[in-house]
Amino acid sequence: MGKQAKLFWVVILSTIGWIILMRPFTPGNIVQFELAKSIESAQGIIDAWGDEGVAKARIGIYLDFVFILLYTWAIRLGCQLSAAFSENERLIAVGAFFSRAIVFAGSCDLIENVAMLFTLDGMNELTVSMAFYFAVFKFSVVAAALMLIVISLAVGAGKIVLKK
Repeated sequence: MGKQAKLFWVVILSTIGWIILMRPFTPGNIVQFELAKSIESAQGIIDAWGDEGVAKARIGIYLDFVFILLYTWAIRLGCQLSAAFSENERLIAVGAFFSRAIVFAGSCDLIENVAMLFTLDGMNELTVSMAFYFAVFKFSVVAAALMLIVISLAVGAGKIVLKK
């Protein structure tokens, strides 16, 4: 196993560990809050959380700043490694693209988190909309990058099977 692959496993395990640490502070409907889009939807979620839930969500959002670093690093390495494993020039090129795009998606996640914190402090259309649009972009890039990883792994595994 190469140095980059070892690093990937360390980062993946760190990411999973951080998810476990964050879990008690992450409301089950945090994604709905990220994608609330309207003041009414966001306010309904905040009201359902209550003061204690909002305090936990705030801690969860702060913990998420570290998670952003970890998951973007893991996906970046995953794109690079899986694309190389595929030995397919197009997938390698797409992997290089998504290994950069995921960093931009992580930046969008940072902005989204700041917008959510502002929303928790005082509801307004700008912060709710910012959280929504930055979350949509982030989720789109993450989903596409994860699909690339799965496809690249399948292509690489297929080549191994066909060689036998």
